Amino acid sequence: MIQTKSAHQQKFCYLIELTGDIYTDLLVALSADEQKIGDWERVYSAKLPTWRLWTNENADTVRYVVSHVIARYSLPQNDYWLIQYEGNDHQHPTMLHPRFHTR
Repeated sequence: MIQTKSAHQQKFCYLIELTGDIYTDLLVALSADEQKIGDWERVYSAKLPTWRLWTNENADTVRYVVSHVIARYSLPQNDYWLIQYEGNDHQHPTMLHPRFHTR
């Protein structure tokens, strides 16, 4: 039987793609509070280090968390791409400014 109900019930899905070619694991750099804002999952099929974050938090909160993780751990990527989707609808993404400088 095919399930039509999504595994994720959060309001937004964010696609977070770090620039650069070094495969840093963002998930090990997250604090306990940062992990709690939603469901983080690594996207292994992407060419750049990429994660999905399923959350009810708004874009400003997600930008704050990601930029601070990058700055706090001095990750080699200084910029990132952030794309916001409404729930499970990945047909109409919203690009939330492609570059955020963290240093």
